[in-house]
Amino acid sequence: MPEGPTGPKPTGDPVPGVVIVWSGAQPTVQVYRVPATGLIIGRELLQATSDDRISRQHARVQWKDKRYAVTDLGSRNGTYAGGHALIDREVTVTPPSVVRTGRTVSVLLDDIRKFEGATIENRYDAIIGASTHAVWTQMEAAAQAGTNLVILGEPGSGKGRMARGYAKVRGKPELVFNPTVQAVPLERVVGPQIETLILEQVGKLGNANLATLAKLLERPNLRFVTSAVMGLENLGIPHELAQKLSGTLIPMPPLRDRPDEMAFLVHDAVRAAEPGLQIHSTLIEACLLRPWPGNSRELVSEVGRTAHTVASQGKNNIRGEDLDNDAGHLMIGAPTLNAAVTPTAVGNKQAPRKRGNTRQTPNND
Repeated sequence: MPEGPTGPKPTGDPVPGVVIVWSGAQPTVQVYRVPATGLIIGRELLQATSDDRISRQHARVQWKDKRYAVTDLGSRNGTYAGGHALIDREVTVTPPSVVRTGRTVSVLLDDIRKFEGATIENRYDAIIGASTHAVWTQMEAAAQAGTNLVILGEPGSGKGRMARGYAKVRGKPELVFNPTVQAVPLERVVGPQIETLILEQVGKLGNANLATLAKLLERPNLRFVTSAVMGLENLGIPHELAQKLSGTLIPMPPLRDRPDEMAFLVHDAVRAAEPGLQIHSTLIEACLLRPWPGNSRELVSEVGRTAHTVASQGKNNIRGEDLDNDAGHLMIGAPTLNAAVTPTAVGNKQAPRKRGNTRQTPNND
């Protein structure tokens, strides 16, 4: 998971550390730096947990040569890295990587500074953690200043929620226009009272709507929020119109770069679908290990559908293996948290035996 796309990066050297995102039966955000001697994950470390499967000192993680050595400390319920049990008791993983100890799920990162002191909020019908706090703050500033806004991001990453958040902050009459949904032309729906216009699927506006848009851009009290998957000029918007629509540009991070928010999204999706189901930590682990090309929209849909299926089977617990095999996976070359895992026999000075690298190469298209 790279650093967030907006906002200043922390100064100084990166700080390797652990972000605990789930413990027991609840999402959480607990952040720990990894000292030179290593960090021991267990009941003694956790600030608060209902995890009855984690040992007092369950596993140790140690930062070595830009990788983590993960060692199980003889725990009763085992340690899992990248979804695989530590058969050799110790493995080396490349960050970012997912580690499960009992019913506690952690993400090992090469730099945890932006997560330190951060909180999880629910605003604008969105879950906002350290991964996206900067972009939401940027949106609020643009709305308060009355600046046009362009939100770029993958499908389902939350652009629509941010656009509606902009309109809420402005507090002016608003309208959402999507030419693929609304058959009525733009000129007939944007009345004189509208002061915030949210544009979706702008690449499919067509010539008539583009001509209307050119006229609307001259209205002094009308502000525009445009959501798109790429730059406006790459979507066939004339250069002059693209320039006028542009103001503040916000790239929305994909869900796979937001581990602190994902567990909360999964929790809320299950609660909304089947409030009586218990959430097993393997569900959080499985979700973290998938790229989710449809982002939060796909995650919430698949988890909700799975919850209904599990409940209809009379089960009271939803686990990682209950997810459909294709859910969150249909993206060739997508980066995931399933980093390389290399087993290392404790005390063995021979070259470590290598397993296949399960970390996929990012798609540059």
